[in-house]
Amino acid sequence: MIEADAVFMKRAIELAKRGAGLVSPNPMVGALLVKNGRVVGEGFHRYDLLKHGETYAIEMAGEAARGATLYCNLEPCCHHGRTPPCTDALIAAGIARAVIAIRDPYEKVNGRGIEQLRSAGIVVEVGLCEDEALRLNEVYFKFVTRGIPFVHGVVEYVGDQPWTQSVWKPSSKFIKMACEYDAIVLGERSDLNHLLISSRLGQEYHRPLAVVADSNALAMIEASFDDDRTEQILPLELSSQTSMRDRVVSDLAIEKLKVSRIGPVSVDQDIESVLEVLARKNATSVLLLPGFFNPSEPHIFEQLDKVSLVVPGFKGQERTSTYLAFEDLEFDLEEVSIVEADRYTEFTGYPVFRGVA
Repeated sequence: MIEADAVFMKRAIELAKRGAGLVSPNPMVGALLVKNGRVVGEGFHRYDLLKHGETYAIEMAGEAARGATLYCNLEPCCHHGRTPPCTDALIAAGIARAVIAIRDPYEKVNGRGIEQLRSAGIVVEVGLCEDEALRLNEVYFKFVTRGIPFVHGVVEYVGDQPWTQSVWKPSSKFIKMACEYDAIVLGERSDLNHLLISSRLGQEYHRPLAVVADSNALAMIEASFDDDRTEQILPLELSSQTSMRDRVVSDLAIEKLKVSRIGPVSVDQDIESVLEVLARKNATSVLLLPGFFNPSEPHIFEQLDKVSLVVPGFKGQERTSTYLAFEDLEFDLEEVSIVEADRYTEFTGYPVFRGVA
């Protein structure tokens, strides 16, 4: 690998990021075609516009694609789905080399695309910026390999306090991040619930937002928005009933789940029921808002792939350890990012559970 390869691959990854919130249940993919050190074509995938990043790059490059090098953050598809195989298009375009960050674990691809390109005489190199590419599509990789959504939990150390309002203001990082999830599980903060749903409905998405809540919260949501906007919501009702049945609210199907009512209580085994139903709805990612679960329950905490912990203070304090504790939980937070504001600090990372103090 030469230094220029890394530069072009990072460009492909940046292109892929433009599909955030627009590609689910597909992965984010960016593609670059480079010839004689110059970019001749580029593109990224958007689900509603059908075409994959590789296709856009080929169309932009035209005849210049012949003999070019492809840089792509994910293995090109090699099967007929909503679009024809990208491998066929790349071979027909006459590319000479392909630099791919990571193999696609989807069962219909999973190395077959790479082998198809190699069989056509194309030089293929795999593994450049692999870790970055894996993290970029962490939601997709979990969903296709394990069949359940990626789970991000948000915990406020002291919720509903004046300092938390800046965490959840409409322009905040949290609101932008939350709007990229397929599903949200509402917590106790009605103001936060409404703000998040309103922000999500105000953006461009090709699929409805799955909202998991009890009947009272769903009724509030239904009353808060006009019919045109509620059509973009797929409500899933939490119920303490032991049977599962469907009923209609605003002409949308609401599934009755065998789970506890919402609140700061232990939902223990029932969190899996929520994830299973969301998976059947093809929701690849879910955000658990503050107040849905009791974070001191180890079983629930272990379901989190990612956690954001919002605590008062800490501004300007040096932090040298990844170790954190919340109530009785002890855990390490890997790849942690820290955002400091006037009166709070937000830690976001990937939790490794240590145990109960």
